[in-house]
Amino acid sequence: MSLGKKVLNTKRWGKLEIDLDEEISFERGIPGFEENKRFVLLDSDDIKPFYWLVNIEDPDLAFVLVDPQNFLSDYQPKIYESDMVELKSDPNDTLMIFAMITLSSDPVKSTANLLGPLLINITKKLGKQIVVVDEQYSTKYPILNVSAQKVVEHEQLEVC
Repeated sequence: MSLGKKVLNTKRWGKLEIDLDEEISFERGIPGFEENKRFVLLDSDDIKPFYWLVNIEDPDLAFVLVDPQNFLSDYQPKIYESDMVELKSDPNDTLMIFAMITLSSDPVKSTANLLGPLLINITKKLGKQIVVVDEQYSTKYPILNVSAQKVVEHEQLEVC
């Protein structure tokens, strides 16, 4: 049974119709935005390889995301079993990992947070921001130091 559609009134896009069946729940919110738990992931050919994560309760709250393997093909953060349990993940689920982007007026200065990526269980529509403890990554990793248009196949996430 479909949950239907909802129209969000946004400053950025005007009226935006979303499919409530695509809602992703961040049960703990996102750090700094803990009260905002309901999001929808938007993508289109116009913004590839980027996505928008738009909050349903406050549609003017939106984050730019990207698959970090688009600019760092060997990005494989350790995922803890507790994260997988929180996302109710099983082997048949589709998981995606996204880096949150900080945009700059000078695109070369735009950065990705590789220490706090979002892990989303696409199958169960659950997400959370995880903490990566790895000195090789940064919260301000430049995304245009190599081609951001590079397409890389997803590899299995390493679960600890």
